[in-house]
Amino acid sequence: MRKVILNFVFILIATLTSKSQENCEIQNNAFIPGEKLTFVITYNWFFVWTDVGKVDFEVTEDRIFGQDVLNLKGTGVTFPFYDWFFQVRDVYQSWVRPDNLLPVYYHRDVNEDGYIIDIKYRYDFDSLVAYSEVEKTRKPYKQDTVEIFPCTYDVVSVIYQARNIDFSKYKKDEKIPFKILLDNEIHDVFIRYKGREEKKVRGVGKFKTILFTGSLVAGDVFKGGEDLKIWVSDDANRIPVWIESPIIVGTVKARLVNYEGLKYPLKSLIKKY
Repeated sequence: MRKVILNFVFILIATLTSKSQENCEIQNNAFIPGEKLTFVITYNWFFVWTDVGKVDFEVTEDRIFGQDVLNLKGTGVTFPFYDWFFQVRDVYQSWVRPDNLLPVYYHRDVNEDGYIIDIKYRYDFDSLVAYSEVEKTRKPYKQDTVEIFPCTYDVVSVIYQARNIDFSKYKKDEKIPFKILLDNEIHDVFIRYKGREEKKVRGVGKFKTILFTGSLVAGDVFKGGEDLKIWVSDDANRIPVWIESPIIVGTVKARLVNYEGLKYPLKSLIKKY
């Protein structure tokens, strides 16, 4: 269980996404290159809360396979005091088209206390397939071809695509389904819009937020069900400010601790701490 405490945030935040439809291409109005968000990951087990690591998300301009793209990068590390127990050095990257945020290439490079996971996806939306390469410690190298849908994302690209949701189109408790490519399989999950409320974020301030819950895929990390809660800033940036969910053993939270390079003023921050 200890190995999933940190990189849970990528899977959790990935449950923010937009409504599935035939034409899922969107125009990005929420972020720009140069943005960087930092989250601290806190784990609770037997009533003891401990900050065990952090995750940085950043956006840069790049070029891959002869085309201009945005590089969306998430980097997770455990804090030094926790490294002796279980060291995590994870990098998740997605290269997406700037015009519609559809993924072009995805790379997961994970080192969890010496256990290596290296996964690559190259998306071909013309043929509706993704070409995958998977390498794991003590397992053979594997290549595969996965059938995808026009609205298929990975756990990084979906975070940024999600920030362009127009919540004014949804009623309270309405479900918003989506598809995500995870571990060489297409998963159907959903979020449920729960309305607006204020949320205090320790060390940052009080925010006006949009709250929703989400369904989770049962497995090594989650029990399954609709236990995920995510609060995003109720302004044009739509950044996650607080995330929480029970896992198989304990509970995990992610809180925003730093932000820079936002496209818009953070008008949802109504009181600084």
